[in-house]
Amino acid sequence: MNTTMVLGGFLIILICQDMIAVRAFKKSAKEGLLCAIVPGYALYYGSREENRQVKPLIGWLAGIGIILLGFVG
Repeated sequence: MNTTMVLGGFLIILICQDMIAVRAFKKSAKEGLLCAIVPGYALYYGSREENRQVKPLIGWLAGIGIILLGFVG
């Protein structure tokens, strides 16, 4: 297990999730809170708003990939 990759993946996920939450807060406080608190909800919200949320979603998924590579490698 490579702890540096796992930690880096979590940091990427947190940053991208916060970016999604800030954009969601601009639309609705409820959506923003859900995006900030529930990790999977950021993916659900991003899939509904895919035309504006592409970059944070790609970062979120890249973070998951880095975490999995850290556990495998």
